[in-house]
Amino acid sequence: MDGRLKKLKWNSFLAIGYQLLVIISGFVLPRFYLHFYGSEINGLINSITQFLAFINICDLGIGAVVSSALYKPLAERDMLGVSRIFVYAKKFFRIVSFILIGYVIALTVVFPFMSKPLIASGVMDVWSIVFLVLAMSISQFGQYFIGINYQILLNADQRSYVQLATNGITLLLNTVISVLLMWLGLEVWVVRLVASLIYLARPLALWLYARKKYQIDHKIKPEKGVLPQQWNGIIQHLAYMVNENTDVMILSIFSGFANVSVYSVYVMVVGAIKTLITSATTGVQALFGNMIAKGEKEGLQKAYDLYDWGIHTVSVFLFTVAGILIVPFVSVYTKGLTDADYTVPLFAILITVAFALNCLRNNMYTVIRAAGHYKQTQWAAITEACINLTVSIALVYWFGLVGVAIGTLVSALFFTTFEMVYLSKHILHRKPKAFIFQVLIDVLSVGVMIASTFWLQLYKTTYLWWIVLALIVFAICAVECLLVQLIFKRKQLKAVVSAVLHKFKKKKQVNEDPQV
Repeated sequence: MDGRLKKLKWNSFLAIGYQLLVIISGFVLPRFYLHFYGSEINGLINSITQFLAFINICDLGIGAVVSSALYKPLAERDMLGVSRIFVYAKKFFRIVSFILIGYVIALTVVFPFMSKPLIASGVMDVWSIVFLVLAMSISQFGQYFIGINYQILLNADQRSYVQLATNGITLLLNTVISVLLMWLGLEVWVVRLVASLIYLARPLALWLYARKKYQIDHKIKPEKGVLPQQWNGIIQHLAYMVNENTDVMILSIFSGFANVSVYSVYVMVVGAIKTLITSATTGVQALFGNMIAKGEKEGLQKAYDLYDWGIHTVSVFLFTVAGILIVPFVSVYTKGLTDADYTVPLFAILITVAFALNCLRNNMYTVIRAAGHYKQTQWAAITEACINLTVSIALVYWFGLVGVAIGTLVSALFFTTFEMVYLSKHILHRKPKAFIFQVLIDVLSVGVMIASTFWLQLYKTTYLWWIVLALIVFAICAVECLLVQLIFKRKQLKAVVSAVLHKFKKKKQVNEDPQV
């Protein structure tokens, strides 16, 4: 097996396993937080998480640019070139880690001010909020100070499986211990402190592995221009961070923590689907980057055609099923909670479509990053962020959750359309009709699946009944989705089936004759 495909296989396999753990943990922990601490504190936790994630703006997109720059020297086994890029990244991220300290101190002042209703009602005091912010920031500091440069190196070399294995172990450990601590009645900041200390094992593990695997010259001085598109990557990253963090930040400022909690519960579902799909393609960007670095144009087109079809098919299927089932699920998941209204059907539809588009957007952006086309696409990334920010702020006052969902949907639609045109003209060099045809198939699939499940009575309030309905919806939609692909995308479906059968046949031959 080609070494690149073997790494892709391991990366995808472990990524799916890890994301399944993320999904399970993502459903279990919020429910316990809601049960033991209520919607306001759950919203506060999600708000702090989002504000801490915003510190990623300080890495200025260097991570993505470093990753793109590493593909060529890694493909050529040029460790001198790898060392120059790595040392530059290491120095930069150390600076970011110290900026994070100042940012966290600022948050310890801002969040008690934003949490006045919580303090006034006696739910939390000022010091508990301060300790919560500090506790949640510890693991992020360790990531920037130790782990992120090693993570980028391993990902660029298609060794994401190292990071994924470490992440899976620590996530499982954190989920079990956090639930236990909540059952024991400890304060929420103590629970989050223990979680951060557990997650510190992640950057340490990557550091130990990478130092043994790579002969990095840590004393080398990077030459000027080692990252030729650094400033373009910075602009792209700033736009991306604004776009990703707009919803929760606007809700936190203009709508309150209860709505943040409602938002987080719905996003827990659609976000889990998005990350599951993304995880299944872990290592694809590195594979495409390697192909582009070696000038394999024909191989790139064939690989992308199959990849794009797979992402569209799986995304349309899973997000449509989610859109049908999400409101009844949330009603079951939040049963007994009366401190916020979690039944918001219009918001559910809009945010599901927005996340589906975002998933397709990221699918195409993978190739843009692999090709290093940051400068050429930066204006569109800026426009996307501006659309999201402007529309969300304009509508949140009148429509609340629905307003920010509209902003996310409109911005995702803009950038997805832009990517279709750009990829066709500048990277894949083919007519846009291939993308348009795929979109028409997607729309047809969605329409058929919704029409065929419209008769089901989804609004029941027990887990058992919801599971029965989910299985029925899943089965109906799976059959219909398969039939649509058989009619319109038989070639791609045949290629996947042939690959699976070939793999099975080869494995059988090896079992029968180990010398094969």
